[in-house]
Amino acid sequence: MSWPSVILLAPVECRPSLEGRIRSFDLVPDPATGDERLHWRGYSYDLDLSGKILSDYEPDELEQVRSAIGEPYGVCVSCQSMEAARAFLRRVLDGFDGLVDTNHFEILPSHEFLALLSRHPDWDWRRRPSTDLR
Repeated sequence: MSWPSVILLAPVECRPSLEGRIRSFDLVPDPATGDERLHWRGYSYDLDLSGKILSDYEPDELEQVRSAIGEPYGVCVSCQSMEAARAFLRRVLDGFDGLVDTNHFEILPSHEFLALLSRHPDWDWRRRPSTDLR
């Protein structure tokens, strides 16, 4: 199975803040992909901070994002495991005002995503939509 991934979406004017949060983890460049890698707390991550992930969105998805936060900037985060994803996202999303695209047909406000992780610590958003948790 592929690594769990999410897309963090922020208003474009908040790009420096979001990048700063993520870069504080001491990322290293991946010479093969140009993306960045992170090894943290025994886990591995691939991160694309270029913002190019937004080109993968359908027009209606982009409109949904724009209506929520304005012109978006996106960061793709791929995590070695669900445990790795939960650990990283709890840390990065604390105090973050944006959206989390689960890459499984849901785009949630970051505070709602964190609340779901808190209430359901073993939640695997790839297999169970948030609507089943509430």
